Amino acid sequence: MGLEIGAGTGAGVPAVRLRKRNGKTELLAAGFLDLPGRLPTSAGACDVPVWTLPGPFRAPRAAMAINSPLHFLRHAAGGNGEEATDQATTFRRVSRQTAPDMPRLVAGLPEFQAAWAARLLPEGHRPTACSIQVAAAAAMSGFTASPAFVQAGGNAVALFVYAQVTSLAAFQDGGLVFYREHPMGMEHLRGAISSQMGIEASLTDAVLEDTLIDPTSVVEPVLRPLYRQIEISADYLLRRRKCQVENFFVSGVTAGAPYWSKLFARMMNQSLVFCSPLDGIERVGPGAHLPDDVAKRAPLLMTALGAARAVLEDQ
Repeated sequence: MGLEIGAGTGAGVPAVRLRKRNGKTELLAAGFLDLPGRLPTSAGACDVPVWTLPGPFRAPRAAMAINSPLHFLRHAAGGNGEEATDQATTFRRVSRQTAPDMPRLVAGLPEFQAAWAARLLPEGHRPTACSIQVAAAAAMSGFTASPAFVQAGGNAVALFVYAQVTSLAAFQDGGLVFYREHPMGMEHLRGAISSQMGIEASLTDAVLEDTLIDPTSVVEPVLRPLYRQIEISADYLLRRRKCQVENFFVSGVTAGAPYWSKLFARMMNQSLVFCSPLDGIERVGPGAHLPDDVAKRAPLLMTALGAARAVLEDQ
């Protein structure tokens, strides 16, 4: 199963349970669990709650993705992944080669956060924590296992939208060759609509979905700097790597998709394809433990699904 810790959705901890059988990935359970405790932000005394998961989510193993403003994910400048980040904080690091001619991709989490997460699930009870991942890396794992990525031939630029940040990843021949994070997420879009249109924050998603109100003049200034980064990424792939990208994807957008699409088409003269993290995953039928609106809320499960798929694909 997969869990996203620190998601900040306000709806609970995103959780999914997957099974791989006969070459197919199946969704057995999904939801947002009411579990105690919040991801600590400092290395002081951190009380660790004990998480007891509902029956449908008690898989043998759990992959935990941590969504933390203190993490890092980048290609190593020196190629060994051991460059200093914050001398005052000890980081748990892992690195891997994402493309033959690229420095290794290095992911790091503060040791105190990784240790806190590892103790959430009690020993001797299902599930047992088997993997701790950086949220953005988990999301990318889910995307690269999707039919959309396969059909694109492994050449694509993808956005993974979170509450406070958007991860931008460029792939060539299936390997990650460019990664950066842009300080704009869904909450920035909601905040702009709320402040500039005088609307309560709780109503901003309704505005983004309502065809009677046009927030284009508010939405576009928020999205434009992000799309400029995509232009730079596509230009890098073309000039430096001789790779013409014609496939652009986004995952994690919870509202206002038409506004994202229209500006993208105007700036890039390309289509922006919205990917559901459930693509390529089969539902097992009436026995599955799923919310009625699982398809609509799938963007919020992006990281939990990616964490679980990363473990399944490594088996």
